[in-house]
Amino acid sequence: IGEVNPLDASADLAFVPDIALADNALTEGDGWAIRTMLTPGHTANHAVFALEGTGILFSADHVMAWSTSIVAPPDGAMADYMSSLDRLLAREDRLLLPGHGGPVTAPQSFMRGLKTHRKMRERAILERIRAGDRTIREMVAAIYRDTDPRLHGAAGLSVLAHLEDLAARGLIATEGDPAIDGIFSPAG
Repeated sequence: IGEVNPLDASADLAFVPDIALADNALTEGDGWAIRTMLTPGHTANHAVFALEGTGILFSADHVMAWSTSIVAPPDGAMADYMSSLDRLLAREDRLLLPGHGGPVTAPQSFMRGLKTHRKMRERAILERIRAGDRTIREMVAAIYRDTDPRLHGAAGLSVLAHLEDLAARGLIATEGDPAIDGIFSPAG
């Protein structure tokens, strides 16, 4: 029995695969081949699988038609999520089949929309910091004011993922590593 996960989207810390597939590994069977692509971001060990020669990608939790993926530190990282999204955009698949919800039938425009959404959220966070917000709680209250308050905890983790990336890029400041209870300010 593994550790209890603090979030339903957390990594299963007790899981040990029978076979660890490397990035770009090809698994073949009778008349089919699936390529593994490591796509960290949602979680550190996230992967998607392309059905070779078909333009079909099993996108798991990285790209879902019904919702944006949760990127929750410490297992998830926004910089990794965005890089993995760029990697999928370069593939030009025609159909994404997520782990939850329906298919993504226009993957290129949909993934560009996801990138735009994340960039808009990043801008909103930077604006809140410039306006004087110093805590994630303050930022969430303003940015997610129209969101059910029961979802503010998950929203706070998403904001933290953005803040980690912004701090790494030198766009914001905080004492020590970015943390859920940290104090954030404009850089410089």
